[in-house]
Amino acid sequence: MDVVERSADHVDFDLEDRVPPVRRARRWITENVPELDRPALLDLLLIADALLTNAFEHAEAPRRLRLSHRPDAHVVRVEVHDGSPELLPVLGKPGGLEPHHRGLLLVNRVASRWGVDPQADHKAVWGEVAA
Repeated sequence: MDVVERSADHVDFDLEDRVPPVRRARRWITENVPELDRPALLDLLLIADALLTNAFEHAEAPRRLRLSHRPDAHVVRVEVHDGSPELLPVLGKPGGLEPHHRGLLLVNRVASRWGVDPQADHKAVWGEVAA
């Protein structure tokens, strides 16, 4: 994960890995949102894990991770951008026995808000927690 853009309210990383860089993302997020209490941090890490895994399992490169902090709104957001605008996320079936395809169900459960921002050549799937 290389930093490709930094501003006052966000940092972007290009994800050139072949597998989701979940461990590095967790460490970096933990180090860069010290104002979050432990429950909110754990929710944010769970959201990041699910979004990263989805992007690597169901979408195409290029991929990018964005962590943004909006102090005025008291929100921390994690976004994962991928190169597949036509592939929109689908929530898994609750209560099913399948161990996969539950990521967005978890995001839906723990995020204060989440969504998808489709663009012409990519999309961003994001989740937020209260700071």
